Amino acid sequence: MTVDLEQTIEQVKAFAEQWNKLYAEERFEEMKELATEDVGIANAPESKSGTGLIYGRQAYYDGIVGAYRGASGKEKNLLVMQYEGWEYVSLGDPLSFYTIGKYTLQPDTVGVNCWLLRRTSPTAPWQVYRVINT
Repeated sequence: MTVDLEQTIEQVKAFAEQWNKLYAEERFEEMKELATEDVGIANAPESKSGTGLIYGRQAYYDGIVGAYRGASGKEKNLLVMQYEGWEYVSLGDPLSFYTIGKYTLQPDTVGVNCWLLRRTSPTAPWQVYRVINT
């Protein structure tokens, strides 16, 4: 593994760690900034697009808050990206990176999360561009 790839993986892990921290601290408005303006979220039942995605930071925010509040609207479900065990896949472009791995959603859900991350320059922060949860 090259030094650049190792550094990129460490940056992406730090991004996921920050994501977990903001979620645990209920800083959902700040989490919106972790996604691109045109973030696409896999949600075929809600999508009006042929892609099966719903788009935008508000949809991203709504999904995060919805997971936290749960079916009753009053729960406080902790969503944790298990990023230490994820696969990190370079797309050969310093501005795009792909992750796949487990997440947990308390009280009893374990699933797989995939992020396509993007940044505007090699020194810019990573942002979620596409997200798929199963």
